[in-house]
Amino acid sequence: MSLDHRLRSELERAADSIAPDVERNLAIVEARARPRSSLGASTLLLAAAIVVAAIIIRLGPSLPGAGGPNPTGSAAPPSIVGPSPSPAYDAIAGTYTVTLDPSNTAVAQYRLGGAWTMRLVADGEIFLSPPASFGSGTTSLSGLAFTLAGDQFRNNIFYNDYCSSIGTYTWSLAAGQLRFAPVGETCPIRQTLLSTVPWQVSP
Repeated sequence: MSLDHRLRSELERAADSIAPDVERNLAIVEARARPRSSLGASTLLLAAAIVVAAIIIRLGPSLPGAGGPNPTGSAAPPSIVGPSPSPAYDAIAGTYTVTLDPSNTAVAQYRLGGAWTMRLVADGEIFLSPPASFGSGTTSLSGLAFTLAGDQFRNNIFYNDYCSSIGTYTWSLAAGQLRFAPVGETCPIRQTLLSTVPWQVSP
């Protein structure tokens, strides 16, 4: 046997003895890779869920539909701030009338001449009825209210149409007459109505 042939035979036997088991090795590699891939996906999903939860908790109150004030809503007129109606309101509750002389300069200026009726309710409501000469179509004679604090009488008469403030007066009721004296008033028409002459108690 030639040397070349002998070497070739030896190499072939050696190659057969070290031939790798490709299928077995591939299965081992896949088995090792599979848990790592699964673990990575689970970790990513958990991290994403934590981030989303944190965003919802932090931004929840500002999300649409989460409640809170409506930024597009129209502002309501300022309310009269004062004590809640109490039995003390009974002292002024009742119906009163006044007749304003049309020849009075201020009365004529604001077309207030004629007979007015005002009903003060113990829950803080005011119902005001003007003379026919005052005109119709005003919104200032609805939604009226007052508060009492000692001798202080605060009210929103004429607020919508003629006044942009709340009027404050002292009040006194004696001998069937209700008198108002302005102590914090910037609306001339309301002052003319309330304090030109005393209001008479109506039966």
